[in-house]
Amino acid sequence: MDRAETDWRQADEYYWAGAPGWTICRVWVDGAYRHELWHTRDGVGRLVGYRASFQGAVALYEQQLKG
Repeated sequence: MDRAETDWRQADEYYWAGAPGWTICRVWVDGAYRHELWHTRDGVGRLVGYRASFQGAVALYEQQLKG
């Protein structure tokens, strides 16, 4: 497990909290799980994107930080 993965706090098997405003949710869509990356600002949530794995969602988060 890399450093970025350890920054995420798992609340249950479907939800991880990251830096303030960032979450990853595991959801069942079209017969498979996907991991959605969400960013919330001023109480408004925005789906940034999703990946098939938690590690993929973390990589997507890291891409967002780099701009």
